[in-house]
Amino acid sequence: MSNIGVSLTHMSASLIFIGISFPLLLGKIRMNTYYGIRISKSFESDEAWYKINRYGALQMIVWSVPLFLIGIIVLFLPPFTETTEVILVFLPCMWLVPPVVRTFFYAKEL
Repeated sequence: MSNIGVSLTHMSASLIFIGISFPLLLGKIRMNTYYGIRISKSFESDEAWYKINRYGALQMIVWSVPLFLIGIIVLFLPPFTETTEVILVFLPCMWLVPPVVRTFFYAKEL
């Protein structure tokens, strides 16, 4: 894989995260067991569901923008070693941790 592959991984992951989050941010997804922030607190009421999912979606979108920008920056860097490529390809997975943790703590405060 080259820098282009790493870049495309970051940019496509960020666009997928944003695409999945946008309907939640708009409050278009009703309470369900398949799609959204599915923690026990979010199932307590419709109000909790929408608040938690809007907050979680916003966090995911906010954290996805820098991931997309990293994808662009990677295109202009010198070629990576194989080890660096592997680490960078898995970065989008780790990028999910902060918005998930922030959403969990937000839900605990409700």
